Parts: sequence; structure tokens; C-alpha cells
Amino acid sequence: MIETPAFVSLFFAQLGEEQGLRLFDALPDTRLFIKDAHGVYMYASRGMYLAHGFTDEKAILGRTDHEFIPAYLAEHYTRDDRQVLAGGEIWGRVEMVMRHPRCHDWYVTSKIPLRSKEGRIVGLAGVSRDLEKTARFASPFTQLVPALEFIRDQFASPFDLEALAQRAGMSERGFQRHFKKAFQITPTAYLRQFRLGKACQMLLESDKTIVSIAMETGFTDHSHLAREFTRSIGSTPGAYRTRYRQEVG
Repeated sequence: MIETPAFVSLFFAQLGEEQGLRLFDALPDTRLFIKDAHGVYMYASRGMYLAHGFTDEKAILGRTDHEFIPAYLAEHYTRDDRQVLAGGEIWGRVEMVMRHPRCHDWYVTSKIPLRSKEGRIVGLAGVSRDLEKTARFASPFTQLVPALEFIRDQFASPFDLEALAQRAGMSERGFQRHFKKAFQITPTAYLRQFRLGKACQMLLESDKTIVSIAMETGFTDHSHLAREFTRSIGSTPGAYRTRYRQEVG
């Protein structure tokens, strides 16, 4: 591990509580949050607490996701948190989040562990960005917008890397490299996450059979959806629907 230069450590040692985090309040489509090792919020940017219907950061501090976020979403977040608190990192997770109470949107989330001076993991930091708005206005996302819009509208279609690359005006190799740089995941993994998110939404908001949902979200059959769902989400589609359907109402 590369050691932090002494002058950098001395600089941050001089700072008080204000370390520039409030600058994230100037980015309405970006949410920054910090949690301790138990998943309790230690910091939430303005975009974060406003999205959940709060007018003050203090309404979130000291609470966990399960205390103010629907369980079917909180389970996803806390599962990723456990991975990060065990020393892993998550980059470019495409997931459904609350834009404001009872309304959801698609965001891209990254999380990293936070370590004490002794190297012990004491929490995590995460940032979530509005997927479409970030892609439309921020490099290196901008050039990918046509491909992202195609995935959004045609996510159930067979995966065609060449067609996606052409929409972005790139070669297949260049597209994959550019995509990985932007999202830290491959186009294939991105599409799989998007499909799973849509499957979750349909399981909770419709009465369609799991077979129908599998076909409508781009999976080859019920078994394919169940396999990917269990691997990524930790339960079968049926168990997920049974557990959270009543909450969604």
C-alpha cells in the first residue's frame, strides 16, 4: 500500500468538522453518504435527505436504511454494504433508488470502505448519481448516451455489442473500454443489472407470472431469471415477491 505523503496527512489533521463535504449539496443529482460499520448514517448530502422527504440532514443521521427506506430496496443496499464492510468495493452499481417518497428512479452507485489510521474498516462512503442526467452531461458518460437510451428502451432485446458500439460511434473494443471506464463494469454486466432491476419492479408492481416477467426482461426462461436473481439478490423471484409485495401494496 502506498503511504499518504506526510504533508497531506498534516493538512487534513488541521481541518475541523468542515472538510468540503457540503460542496456535494451543489450537485442536486448526486448523493453522497457515509455510514459506520453498523450501517448507521454518519453523513448525508442535501440531495440524499431531500430525496426521502426530509428537510434536514439530522433526520437521517443515526438511522439505518431499514428505518426510512422500503425494505425491498433497503435489502439491496445493506447487502452491498456488507460486501464493502468486508473489504470489497462496488463501482457502477445500476440500481433503483427513491427520487422522492413513493417514486423511484435509476441511479448508478459506488461504495468504498473507510479505514481507521490502524487500517481497520470503520465504515463506508458511497455516491449515487442520477443515471440519465449524469450520462447526458458528464464525461466520460456523454458519448454513451445513445447506447444507454437503447438499453433503457430495448433492454429485453438480445444483447448486441456491435449495435451498441455503433450507436455510440465507436468500435466494439473502444466501446467496451469507454464503458468500463465510465461505469467500472462491462456493458454485459450493466445490462444484466438493468434487467434484474426491471424484474424486481415487475415482481412487486404487477401480477404477471414469473415466466412472463423472465421473457419480458430479456431472460431466456424462468430458470435463467431464477439463477441470475438468486446469485445477485440472494433469493428466488418468488420468495422476493412474497416477502415484499405486501409492503408495496
